[in-house]
Amino acid sequence: MSKQTVLVVDDDDTIRSVVEAILEKNSYTALTACNGEEGLQIANDKIPDAIVLDRKMPGIDGNEVLKSLKENSETQNIPILMLTGERSITDVSSSLDLGALDYIVKPFDHENFLMRLKHIMKSKN
Repeated sequence: MSKQTVLVVDDDDTIRSVVEAILEKNSYTALTACNGEEGLQIANDKIPDAIVLDRKMPGIDGNEVLKSLKENSETQNIPILMLTGERSITDVSSSLDLGALDYIVKPFDHENFLMRLKHIMKSKN
């Protein structure tokens, strides 16, 4: 069985590196993008098994990326876990309304992150 691929889209180098390390340590293949535009390009080219998407980024933000992914027949079924620094349910609910399956607030616990990722990936099957 081949490793599942997860795309990590975050403008914060540290967060991106930490998530990539967690994924690779747990037998996932990690792809990374440092902004929304690059994230959309990689998602369209590689069609990952899941996407971990930062909500607040300069340029194309996470909700705009999410909306574009859901409007594209090639990427609309990719499960998406939002990463956010916001704790307000109003901020998070906009991402869920656009089609994200779950979210996790930064800073996050590694086990909680993996559990949520596995959960959204099961929903795809």
